[in-house]
Amino acid sequence: MKHMKKLALFCSILLTLVMGSCDALFSNKFQELGLGQVDSAALATANSETLFAQSGINSGTISQSFIDAALKDDTTKAAVVAELSTAAGDTDPKVAQTAQALLIEIKLQDTGAKQVVNNMGGLLDLFMGEDKPDPKTNEGMNAIVDTLVPPDLSDGDLAKVLNDLKDLANNEIKDFGTNLSGNGLQNDNIDTAGIAQTAVLATIVATLAPADPSVSIGEALVAAMNDSPENFGTYVTVPLGGLDSLTTDADLTAIFNAAGLNELITKLSS
Repeated sequence: MKHMKKLALFCSILLTLVMGSCDALFSNKFQELGLGQVDSAALATANSETLFAQSGINSGTISQSFIDAALKDDTTKAAVVAELSTAAGDTDPKVAQTAQALLIEIKLQDTGAKQVVNNMGGLLDLFMGEDKPDPKTNEGMNAIVDTLVPPDLSDGDLAKVLNDLKDLANNEIKDFGTNLSGNGLQNDNIDTAGIAQTAVLATIVATLAPADPSVSIGEALVAAMNDSPENFGTYVTVPLGGLDSLTTDADLTAIFNAAGLNELITKLSS
């Protein structure tokens, strides 16, 4: 009964995260229509304050036009990431958090991992269906990962995306969570629900480990998904307790708290 309660609460978290991101998604649709187009060349020499203004993050959404411009070429991308990385270490927590949030979105889209995050709705359907997966089993974890994976990616591209998600969890998301843990949310315009959604999925990948230490977690997950679900454990080691470790992750908890989801994650860990 306790385990079923945890599944129901995890499903509630997924639903809250998906619905909490809807406003940002609708707002970005207007920006995709061509409003507030960003000059890529100008971004290459912009300081962090200008990047914040151009991105629209302080208005509650990040402009897709800004992301496209920042990723238009390697020179611009390197300059933008370098400037934001410097700002992410600023002693002013508001500046640092704003830069960290922008870095998360830029790297999410640059790596192609956005495709996995966009499959959150499929994961919600999975947990609300009659055959709910058990995250404590190899078959259950296989079903969760398989649902998140876009079907049109090659094995090599998929392995890279999964590895990039792990790196995102261990770096930008961790830094953002640590900042929140120490300072609280300093910029109310940051889409913390959207970041929480990304953080959950990235942390799921980071929580798993390859059974063969000579391969990456991305390669191990791809091999597992190309085999039968019951053989998932041959390739990937699921931590004791399955997804329970998510509830004790301090950085993830800080992000959930900032998104107003503290009660959900507290109940899930009880």
